[in-house]
Amino acid sequence: MRSEHNIQIVREWLVGWRPEIELLGAEHLDAAREQGRGAVLWIAHFAFNALAAKMVFAKAGFDVFHVSRPEHGFSKSRFGIRFLNPIRTGVELRHAAGRIVIDRANPAASMKEARRLLRQGKFASITAGAWEGELLVRARIGQSVIEFAGGAPRLARIAGAPLLPVFVVCDDSTGRIRVTVENPIDLDRGQDKAELIQSAAQDFADRHLAYLKASPHQWRDWGKLKAHQGTLIETEAGCLSSAF
Repeated sequence: MRSEHNIQIVREWLVGWRPEIELLGAEHLDAAREQGRGAVLWIAHFAFNALAAKMVFAKAGFDVFHVSRPEHGFSKSRFGIRFLNPIRTGVELRHAAGRIVIDRANPAASMKEARRLLRQGKFASITAGAWEGELLVRARIGQSVIEFAGGAPRLARIAGAPLLPVFVVCDDSTGRIRVTVENPIDLDRGQDKAELIQSAAQDFADRHLAYLKASPHQWRDWGKLKAHQGTLIETEAGCLSSAF
């Protein structure tokens, strides 16, 4: 499963990839659009999220702009960034409404652009991880710990937009992909920025549990999960026995 997301991109680029995809929770997207503020989609880091989510959102008529790093794609090398990564971003843009590239020299600019789009009733998607952000927070998953960047909840709070968790899993027996948009994370519980982001991250982490138990092999962050003592948990089986 480690390379599954890249295989999907290459298949779509070469011959087209047309999996059966089901969208659950579209009512949360409809409600956000009706309120005129769009929504921030916090997408869990599973093997099928990269392309399937963009496909099904586009098919359902939702304009989703993906927030990503400059080196987003297959490689972080200069060669990869120049020649290989445009393959991935080009394929994704067949289905996404656009891409918001994080400018590390001026990170506020990308967030300003995201807020502008949200005010127009568009959607901004951010893949969960600890790659970017001025504030990284630790959240518990069972008896273990994972780090998340706080950009998604921070953007949602500043923009006054709902923060919607998104989980993408594939049924191993049928090959059908299910994209689930869950109900909004509560952004009113924190008294300050750090507390709000911590609370949102923990809520998001808690929602992982059902998907991890059902499709543990599809989560891409087992290697980043740590025990409370700081010991890296290396295998999926180890995570299942010690994390839950």
